[in-house]
Amino acid sequence: MAQFNNEFALGEKVNDLPSPPVRVYIGCSWFNEQQREHLKKGLTAIEINPSISRKYSHFPLDFQYKGLDVAEHPELLHDVEWQARTFNSDIEGIIGADLCLMLYLPSFPDDGGAFELGYAKGIGKQSVMVVPNDDVDNLNLMLAYGVTRVIKLSELSTFDFRHIHAGTYKGFVH
Repeated sequence: MAQFNNEFALGEKVNDLPSPPVRVYIGCSWFNEQQREHLKKGLTAIEINPSISRKYSHFPLDFQYKGLDVAEHPELLHDVEWQARTFNSDIEGIIGADLCLMLYLPSFPDDGGAFELGYAKGIGKQSVMVVPNDDVDNLNLMLAYGVTRVIKLSELSTFDFRHIHAGTYKGFVH
């Protein structure tokens, strides 16, 4: 990977230099086996995408309050302190990221993921929804047009997150 510094070679222009990877908020659902499988495949693709800094991105499951995994401790869902800290951590993750990336399964809609995308839009962040290759033809209207781009999982490892241009969703909506 290229090194970045403040020194330029003679005749080199700033625009000719490579762009560093971006910091993304990696939103996801993990409540059923299909969502966990999509998450696993998505994280694998993110790890090999040179335009994303996985190290400096915010993946909520990496920052669970007090290091407690809610999957192993479902009783935390009833703990008001855990709820507030988790919510605020995710909001701060979105604010601190360059953009929002949502691993999303239209066949298993998630209110939390929809909220995170809406919040990102509301504060002016670009967002990319990543859907499975075979589950892209029926999105909620507000999600389909509330994000900057909808891409398929197969595009995630090579999509350039440093230069996102608005796309038009072409599937069915409900």
